[in-house]
Amino acid sequence: MRRGLLIYAGLLLILLSVRFAPQLSFLPYLYMMIPLILIPEERLGFRNYRRGLLYGSLLLPLFLIAPPSSCGVWVLNQLGVAVAEEIFFRGFLLPLFGNLRTSFLFSLAHLINFPTLNSLLVFFPSLLFGFAYLRSGSILAPVLLHFTANLFYASFVEEFPQLYRILQRELTGS
Repeated sequence: MRRGLLIYAGLLLILLSVRFAPQLSFLPYLYMMIPLILIPEERLGFRNYRRGLLYGSLLLPLFLIAPPSSCGVWVLNQLGVAVAEEIFFRGFLLPLFGNLRTSFLFSLAHLINFPTLNSLLVFFPSLLFGFAYLRSGSILAPVLLHFTANLFYASFVEEFPQLYRILQRELTGS
């Protein structure tokens, strides 16, 4: 558990440095892949692919409601983000800290980089991603759910820009 906290603290330091050096924005995603080197893939959830696909596909019907109009490069970027974050948070941290604490840490990591209402609210989908991981036993489930949720969110806020402005307001002490 201590090793998990130390590795998480390293992520927070990198996220803080990116706030001051945006050109290094790729570093957190590389860092989140460290568990692939330290931990056997099986323990990270690289198993039960059929069940992972089933749970991970639950949000895909949202594309019928709001298909993404985003360019292919952005869509691929979102897949990379989902893979890195889910390996780190669900595959690595969730077995150490449980779903509730991992979701808190997930939200905190987003808040450090983007101190907005939206970052605070990622706590709730994080609970869903953790539940899917625990039920399916596969990292594929939260990766697909995360990817789908990100694309749906992008389509949704494109449709409702006034809601996007509210969600992207910076959280301040005042």
